[in-house]
Amino acid sequence: MPTTLQTTHSLLVATGQSPSIVRVKNIQSIVQGPSDAWGRPNRPQPVSVSVTVHLDKAFGSTSTSDALTSDTIHYGLLSKAVLATLTRLDAHKTSRQALPLPDILEAIWVDLTGLDICGLPVDVDDDGTPFLQLAFLKSLQVTVHLPKASLQGGGVSLTGTGVFGKSVLIARGVALKLHDMRVPVLIGVNDNEREAKQGVVANVEVERFDEAGDSYCDLEKVVVKAMADSSFETIEALVADMAVHMTAHLAKNHKAPPDGQGWHLNISVEKPIAVVFADAPCVELRIGTNHVRLDKGLN
Repeated sequence: MPTTLQTTHSLLVATGQSPSIVRVKNIQSIVQGPSDAWGRPNRPQPVSVSVTVHLDKAFGSTSTSDALTSDTIHYGLLSKAVLATLTRLDAHKTSRQALPLPDILEAIWVDLTGLDICGLPVDVDDDGTPFLQLAFLKSLQVTVHLPKASLQGGGVSLTGTGVFGKSVLIARGVALKLHDMRVPVLIGVNDNEREAKQGVVANVEVERFDEAGDSYCDLEKVVVKAMADSSFETIEALVADMAVHMTAHLAKNHKAPPDGQGWHLNISVEKPIAVVFADAPCVELRIGTNHVRLDKGLN
């Protein structure tokens, strides 16, 4: 039975403080399968993968002997393992249907752990040996980022996180994020801000989002339209309205997590030119969709 989906906060609590961490950021390659910025599947595009491994014990013999032993993860080999998965997927692109972004994340996760994203065993290769030894693993986070898969911003990413205990996946989470969408918005309390739209930067994330296909293009359209059509005076009102539109879209087009707790939204909005001597003021909202009322807003 699949492990129940958790929020990022719950996963951090379940993980606790890790004594040792190995992290590799932005392993870059090319992928063909996920939808591009226009929603067209199976087009080649750049991809970057970041992996964070939390170990259950501190570095022992590796640190004392200054030589790699089994109490750590070789970051070079970890990078090569991720690239090997992407290469394998690319080699079979002509003999299969397009792989959506969740399948790319799942393939990397399986090759690293020997488990699927739900925690069920999967054969990795001919000898069935995954890259990571689950007995030494406290938690694992894999993020697959498509930097060109957005019409308005810095791309989209899908992050899978798992917490492990005694070689078993005990908690998991999946989050879809739209990065740095820049949208002209009529917003502000000052007279000049009511006369013309200004560039606003939004980051939105849907946690507990375990979907089989690509859905980020449609979600981006909903968010961008909600922002472009708005005319609020405060960022607080804008992010609350974005939450309503996102919740309505998710409820209409996607199947909610089976535990009845809904999705969890993280929305942040910045106004880069609003404060002359600061990079940008920013307002963030973190809320479960069960606490968003489609008729009246937040409750």
